[in-house]
Amino acid sequence: MNLIITNGTVIGDRLIHNASVVVIGNKILFVGDERDSRLLLRAADRNVFRIIDAQGGYIAPGLIDIHIHGSDGVDLMDGNEEVLRTMGRFLARHGTVGYLPTTVTASPENTRRVAEMTASYKRNTDEAAVLGLHLEGPYINEKYKGAQYGPEIRPANLKELEELWEILGDKMRLVTLAPEVPGALEAIDWLVKKCIAVAIGHSDATYEEAMEGIKRGANHGTHLYNGMRGLHHREPGVVGALLAEPDAYVQLIADLIHIHPGALRVALACKPLERVLLITDAVQATGLEDGEYVLGDQRIFVKDGAARLAEGNLAGSTLTLIQAVKNMIEVLGVPINDAFQMASKNPAESIGLSDKGWIREGYDADIIVLSPDLDVKMTIVDGVVAYDGLDDGGGQ
Repeated sequence: MNLIITNGTVIGDRLIHNASVVVIGNKILFVGDERDSRLLLRAADRNVFRIIDAQGGYIAPGLIDIHIHGSDGVDLMDGNEEVLRTMGRFLARHGTVGYLPTTVTASPENTRRVAEMTASYKRNTDEAAVLGLHLEGPYINEKYKGAQYGPEIRPANLKELEELWEILGDKMRLVTLAPEVPGALEAIDWLVKKCIAVAIGHSDATYEEAMEGIKRGANHGTHLYNGMRGLHHREPGVVGALLAEPDAYVQLIADLIHIHPGALRVALACKPLERVLLITDAVQATGLEDGEYVLGDQRIFVKDGAARLAEGNLAGSTLTLIQAVKNMIEVLGVPINDAFQMASKNPAESIGLSDKGWIREGYDADIIVLSPDLDVKMTIVDGVVAYDGLDDGGGQ
């Protein structure tokens, strides 16, 4: 059924109070103000439209997570469809409409198995959409491996990339690598020709080496500050290159554990709004209690919400994207429109999806309804209600 979402504040190019959004099929047809809303509701055929009352909350763009390893007890590298099924349902309940399941450094066989699963996956309507695959590793630097599995780190391999491309096609959306490792620059050239986004991460590159990667088209920075050579005034390193290059996207894990609020402010001061991406880097423990879990081939331990390896390295997060948005608003003072753009429109555009991630006419109908406190009440994916927590009797 087509939808009219009404009686809420639209978060888009500007805030529109007492607004309505009309969805026909899987597209946003119309975004209107209070006067438009009154006319729409009088004219709407209840046999054609479901009327959804936002109850004075927000009508916001659905969130898009381009870096996530697991959640709700599952880890992507288990490599079975139930992993994506569980992740998709969990994400829909928390306002994420689309995501890139993200590998960790693993054997060629295991990586290929996850790629095959991702390529063939068909989601149910109560799940967030799988938008493709993010390959994080294995072409990284041992020195900054973080929680990546050291024994499977290897030089960049065009043959392996070509095999993965044959499996995934345009679902091969993002590859994280270290530009200084053998074969990486040639890999960047190949990936860019295939229109695959390339991120610098888990890297000990000098400023010059990082800038060479950026020059060749590696225009993302994977979880800025974490897993990379830091900023020094005589050797700006990877962090310096990513902050200095205006067109480079930077991924931020805004859980206030991975990055100090002051360092988040530095990134926001350096980067144009359009180049800031909120991610979760979430792991199996997300949504669950503290305890012992896995990340790929390694055990991780979660205490007070922080996930670490036994030796103490941070190992992903237990963050949800809606909480990251709240942190940016409440702790950093980021305007609400900007915070949502960092978690919706910007991530979509960064992986080549130009008609997703925003409340705008003609865009895909990926929408969340939130309470005034930004709690998720409804998630709409591709024009279909995937999660309904509104107490409205199922609409009119």
